[in-house]
Amino acid sequence: MKKIGKFKISEKSKTLVIAEVGQSHLGSFSKVNSIIKKISKTGADFIKFQTHIASEESTKDEPFRVKNRQFKNRIDYWRKMEFTYKQWKKIKKNCEKNNICFLSSPFSIKAVNLLNKLNVIGWKIGSGEFFSTSMIDKIIKTKKPIIISTGLSKISEIKKIVKKFKKNNCNFILLQCTSLYPSKLKDIGINILDQFKKEFKCEVGLSDHSGSIYPSIFAICKGASVVEVHVGDVNDKNNPDSTSSISFNDLKELCRARDEINIMKNNDQNKLKLSKRLFRIKKIFTKSCAVNKFMKKNRIIKKEDIIFKKPGIGIPENNLNYIIGKKLIKDVYPNRILKLKDIKL
Repeated sequence: MKKIGKFKISEKSKTLVIAEVGQSHLGSFSKVNSIIKKISKTGADFIKFQTHIASEESTKDEPFRVKNRQFKNRIDYWRKMEFTYKQWKKIKKNCEKNNICFLSSPFSIKAVNLLNKLNVIGWKIGSGEFFSTSMIDKIIKTKKPIIISTGLSKISEIKKIVKKFKKNNCNFILLQCTSLYPSKLKDIGINILDQFKKEFKCEVGLSDHSGSIYPSIFAICKGASVVEVHVGDVNDKNNPDSTSSISFNDLKELCRARDEINIMKNNDQNKLKLSKRLFRIKKIFTKSCAVNKFMKKNRIIKKEDIIFKKPGIGIPENNLNYIIGKKLIKDVYPNRILKLKDIKL
């Protein structure tokens, strides 16, 4: 069994839900606090941000993934998305106040230092940073749990990083991810979860960009330890992740599905015998022998006299031959089931 902060990870544990904010706050500190409140009411376990320090991670040569006419270049965009250490401290405190755990993905060693100073409970490494060897080495030294996305990685590259994690006794989770925004359902790759489990003998999960809750629900059913979804105002055209995000209401529904799947997962049923509750229902739903017309005492029961009616508290259909040819010892009516005490055996 593993842990991330207060959360245990085991076969019986709930799948952890990470709500990825991304850049949906558009660099607005006040909007961040609004988002925290909304996500805290959904049932998600973590709210995850991205800690960008433009001068440490970008250049004017970096192209836009989604065209943005508000900024001359990508580095200016990242500057807009930056928060100071004091602001991050307030953001983390606000998460704690709203009873949701704070996570943030670093995109530079300086961002790692900032987040470590905030005493984050663990690390989420994005698909692009999978290849930031010096940054990951820095993260490994913190001895904190690592959740890493593999959206741009081949199995051969994943093998190398898993080997490094295991060599350093890291508590880590591999997330299947498709770094397309949005991802089409046919590109999600839920099958990779089983491949990761078999090949790497580790905890696995899904980081999804489809804008739908269904890949995450499927992953939960497949035993994912973690699912991560982008969340925001899906109608906000200024949010570059709007098409790959789910709404706050969708997030709430996803968490509800996770909770109810967990109930089913942890309550195995035994088909070798019926429970007392099902046995009572069985009597109501099944049928017994009854006569199809009024029949007088001393009449001999013939097969054509019998019909099968509810409830199943009398003579069952599979005992029909036992009563054929027997004599009635009292008058019987079609609105009552036939009982053994009505028959001379």
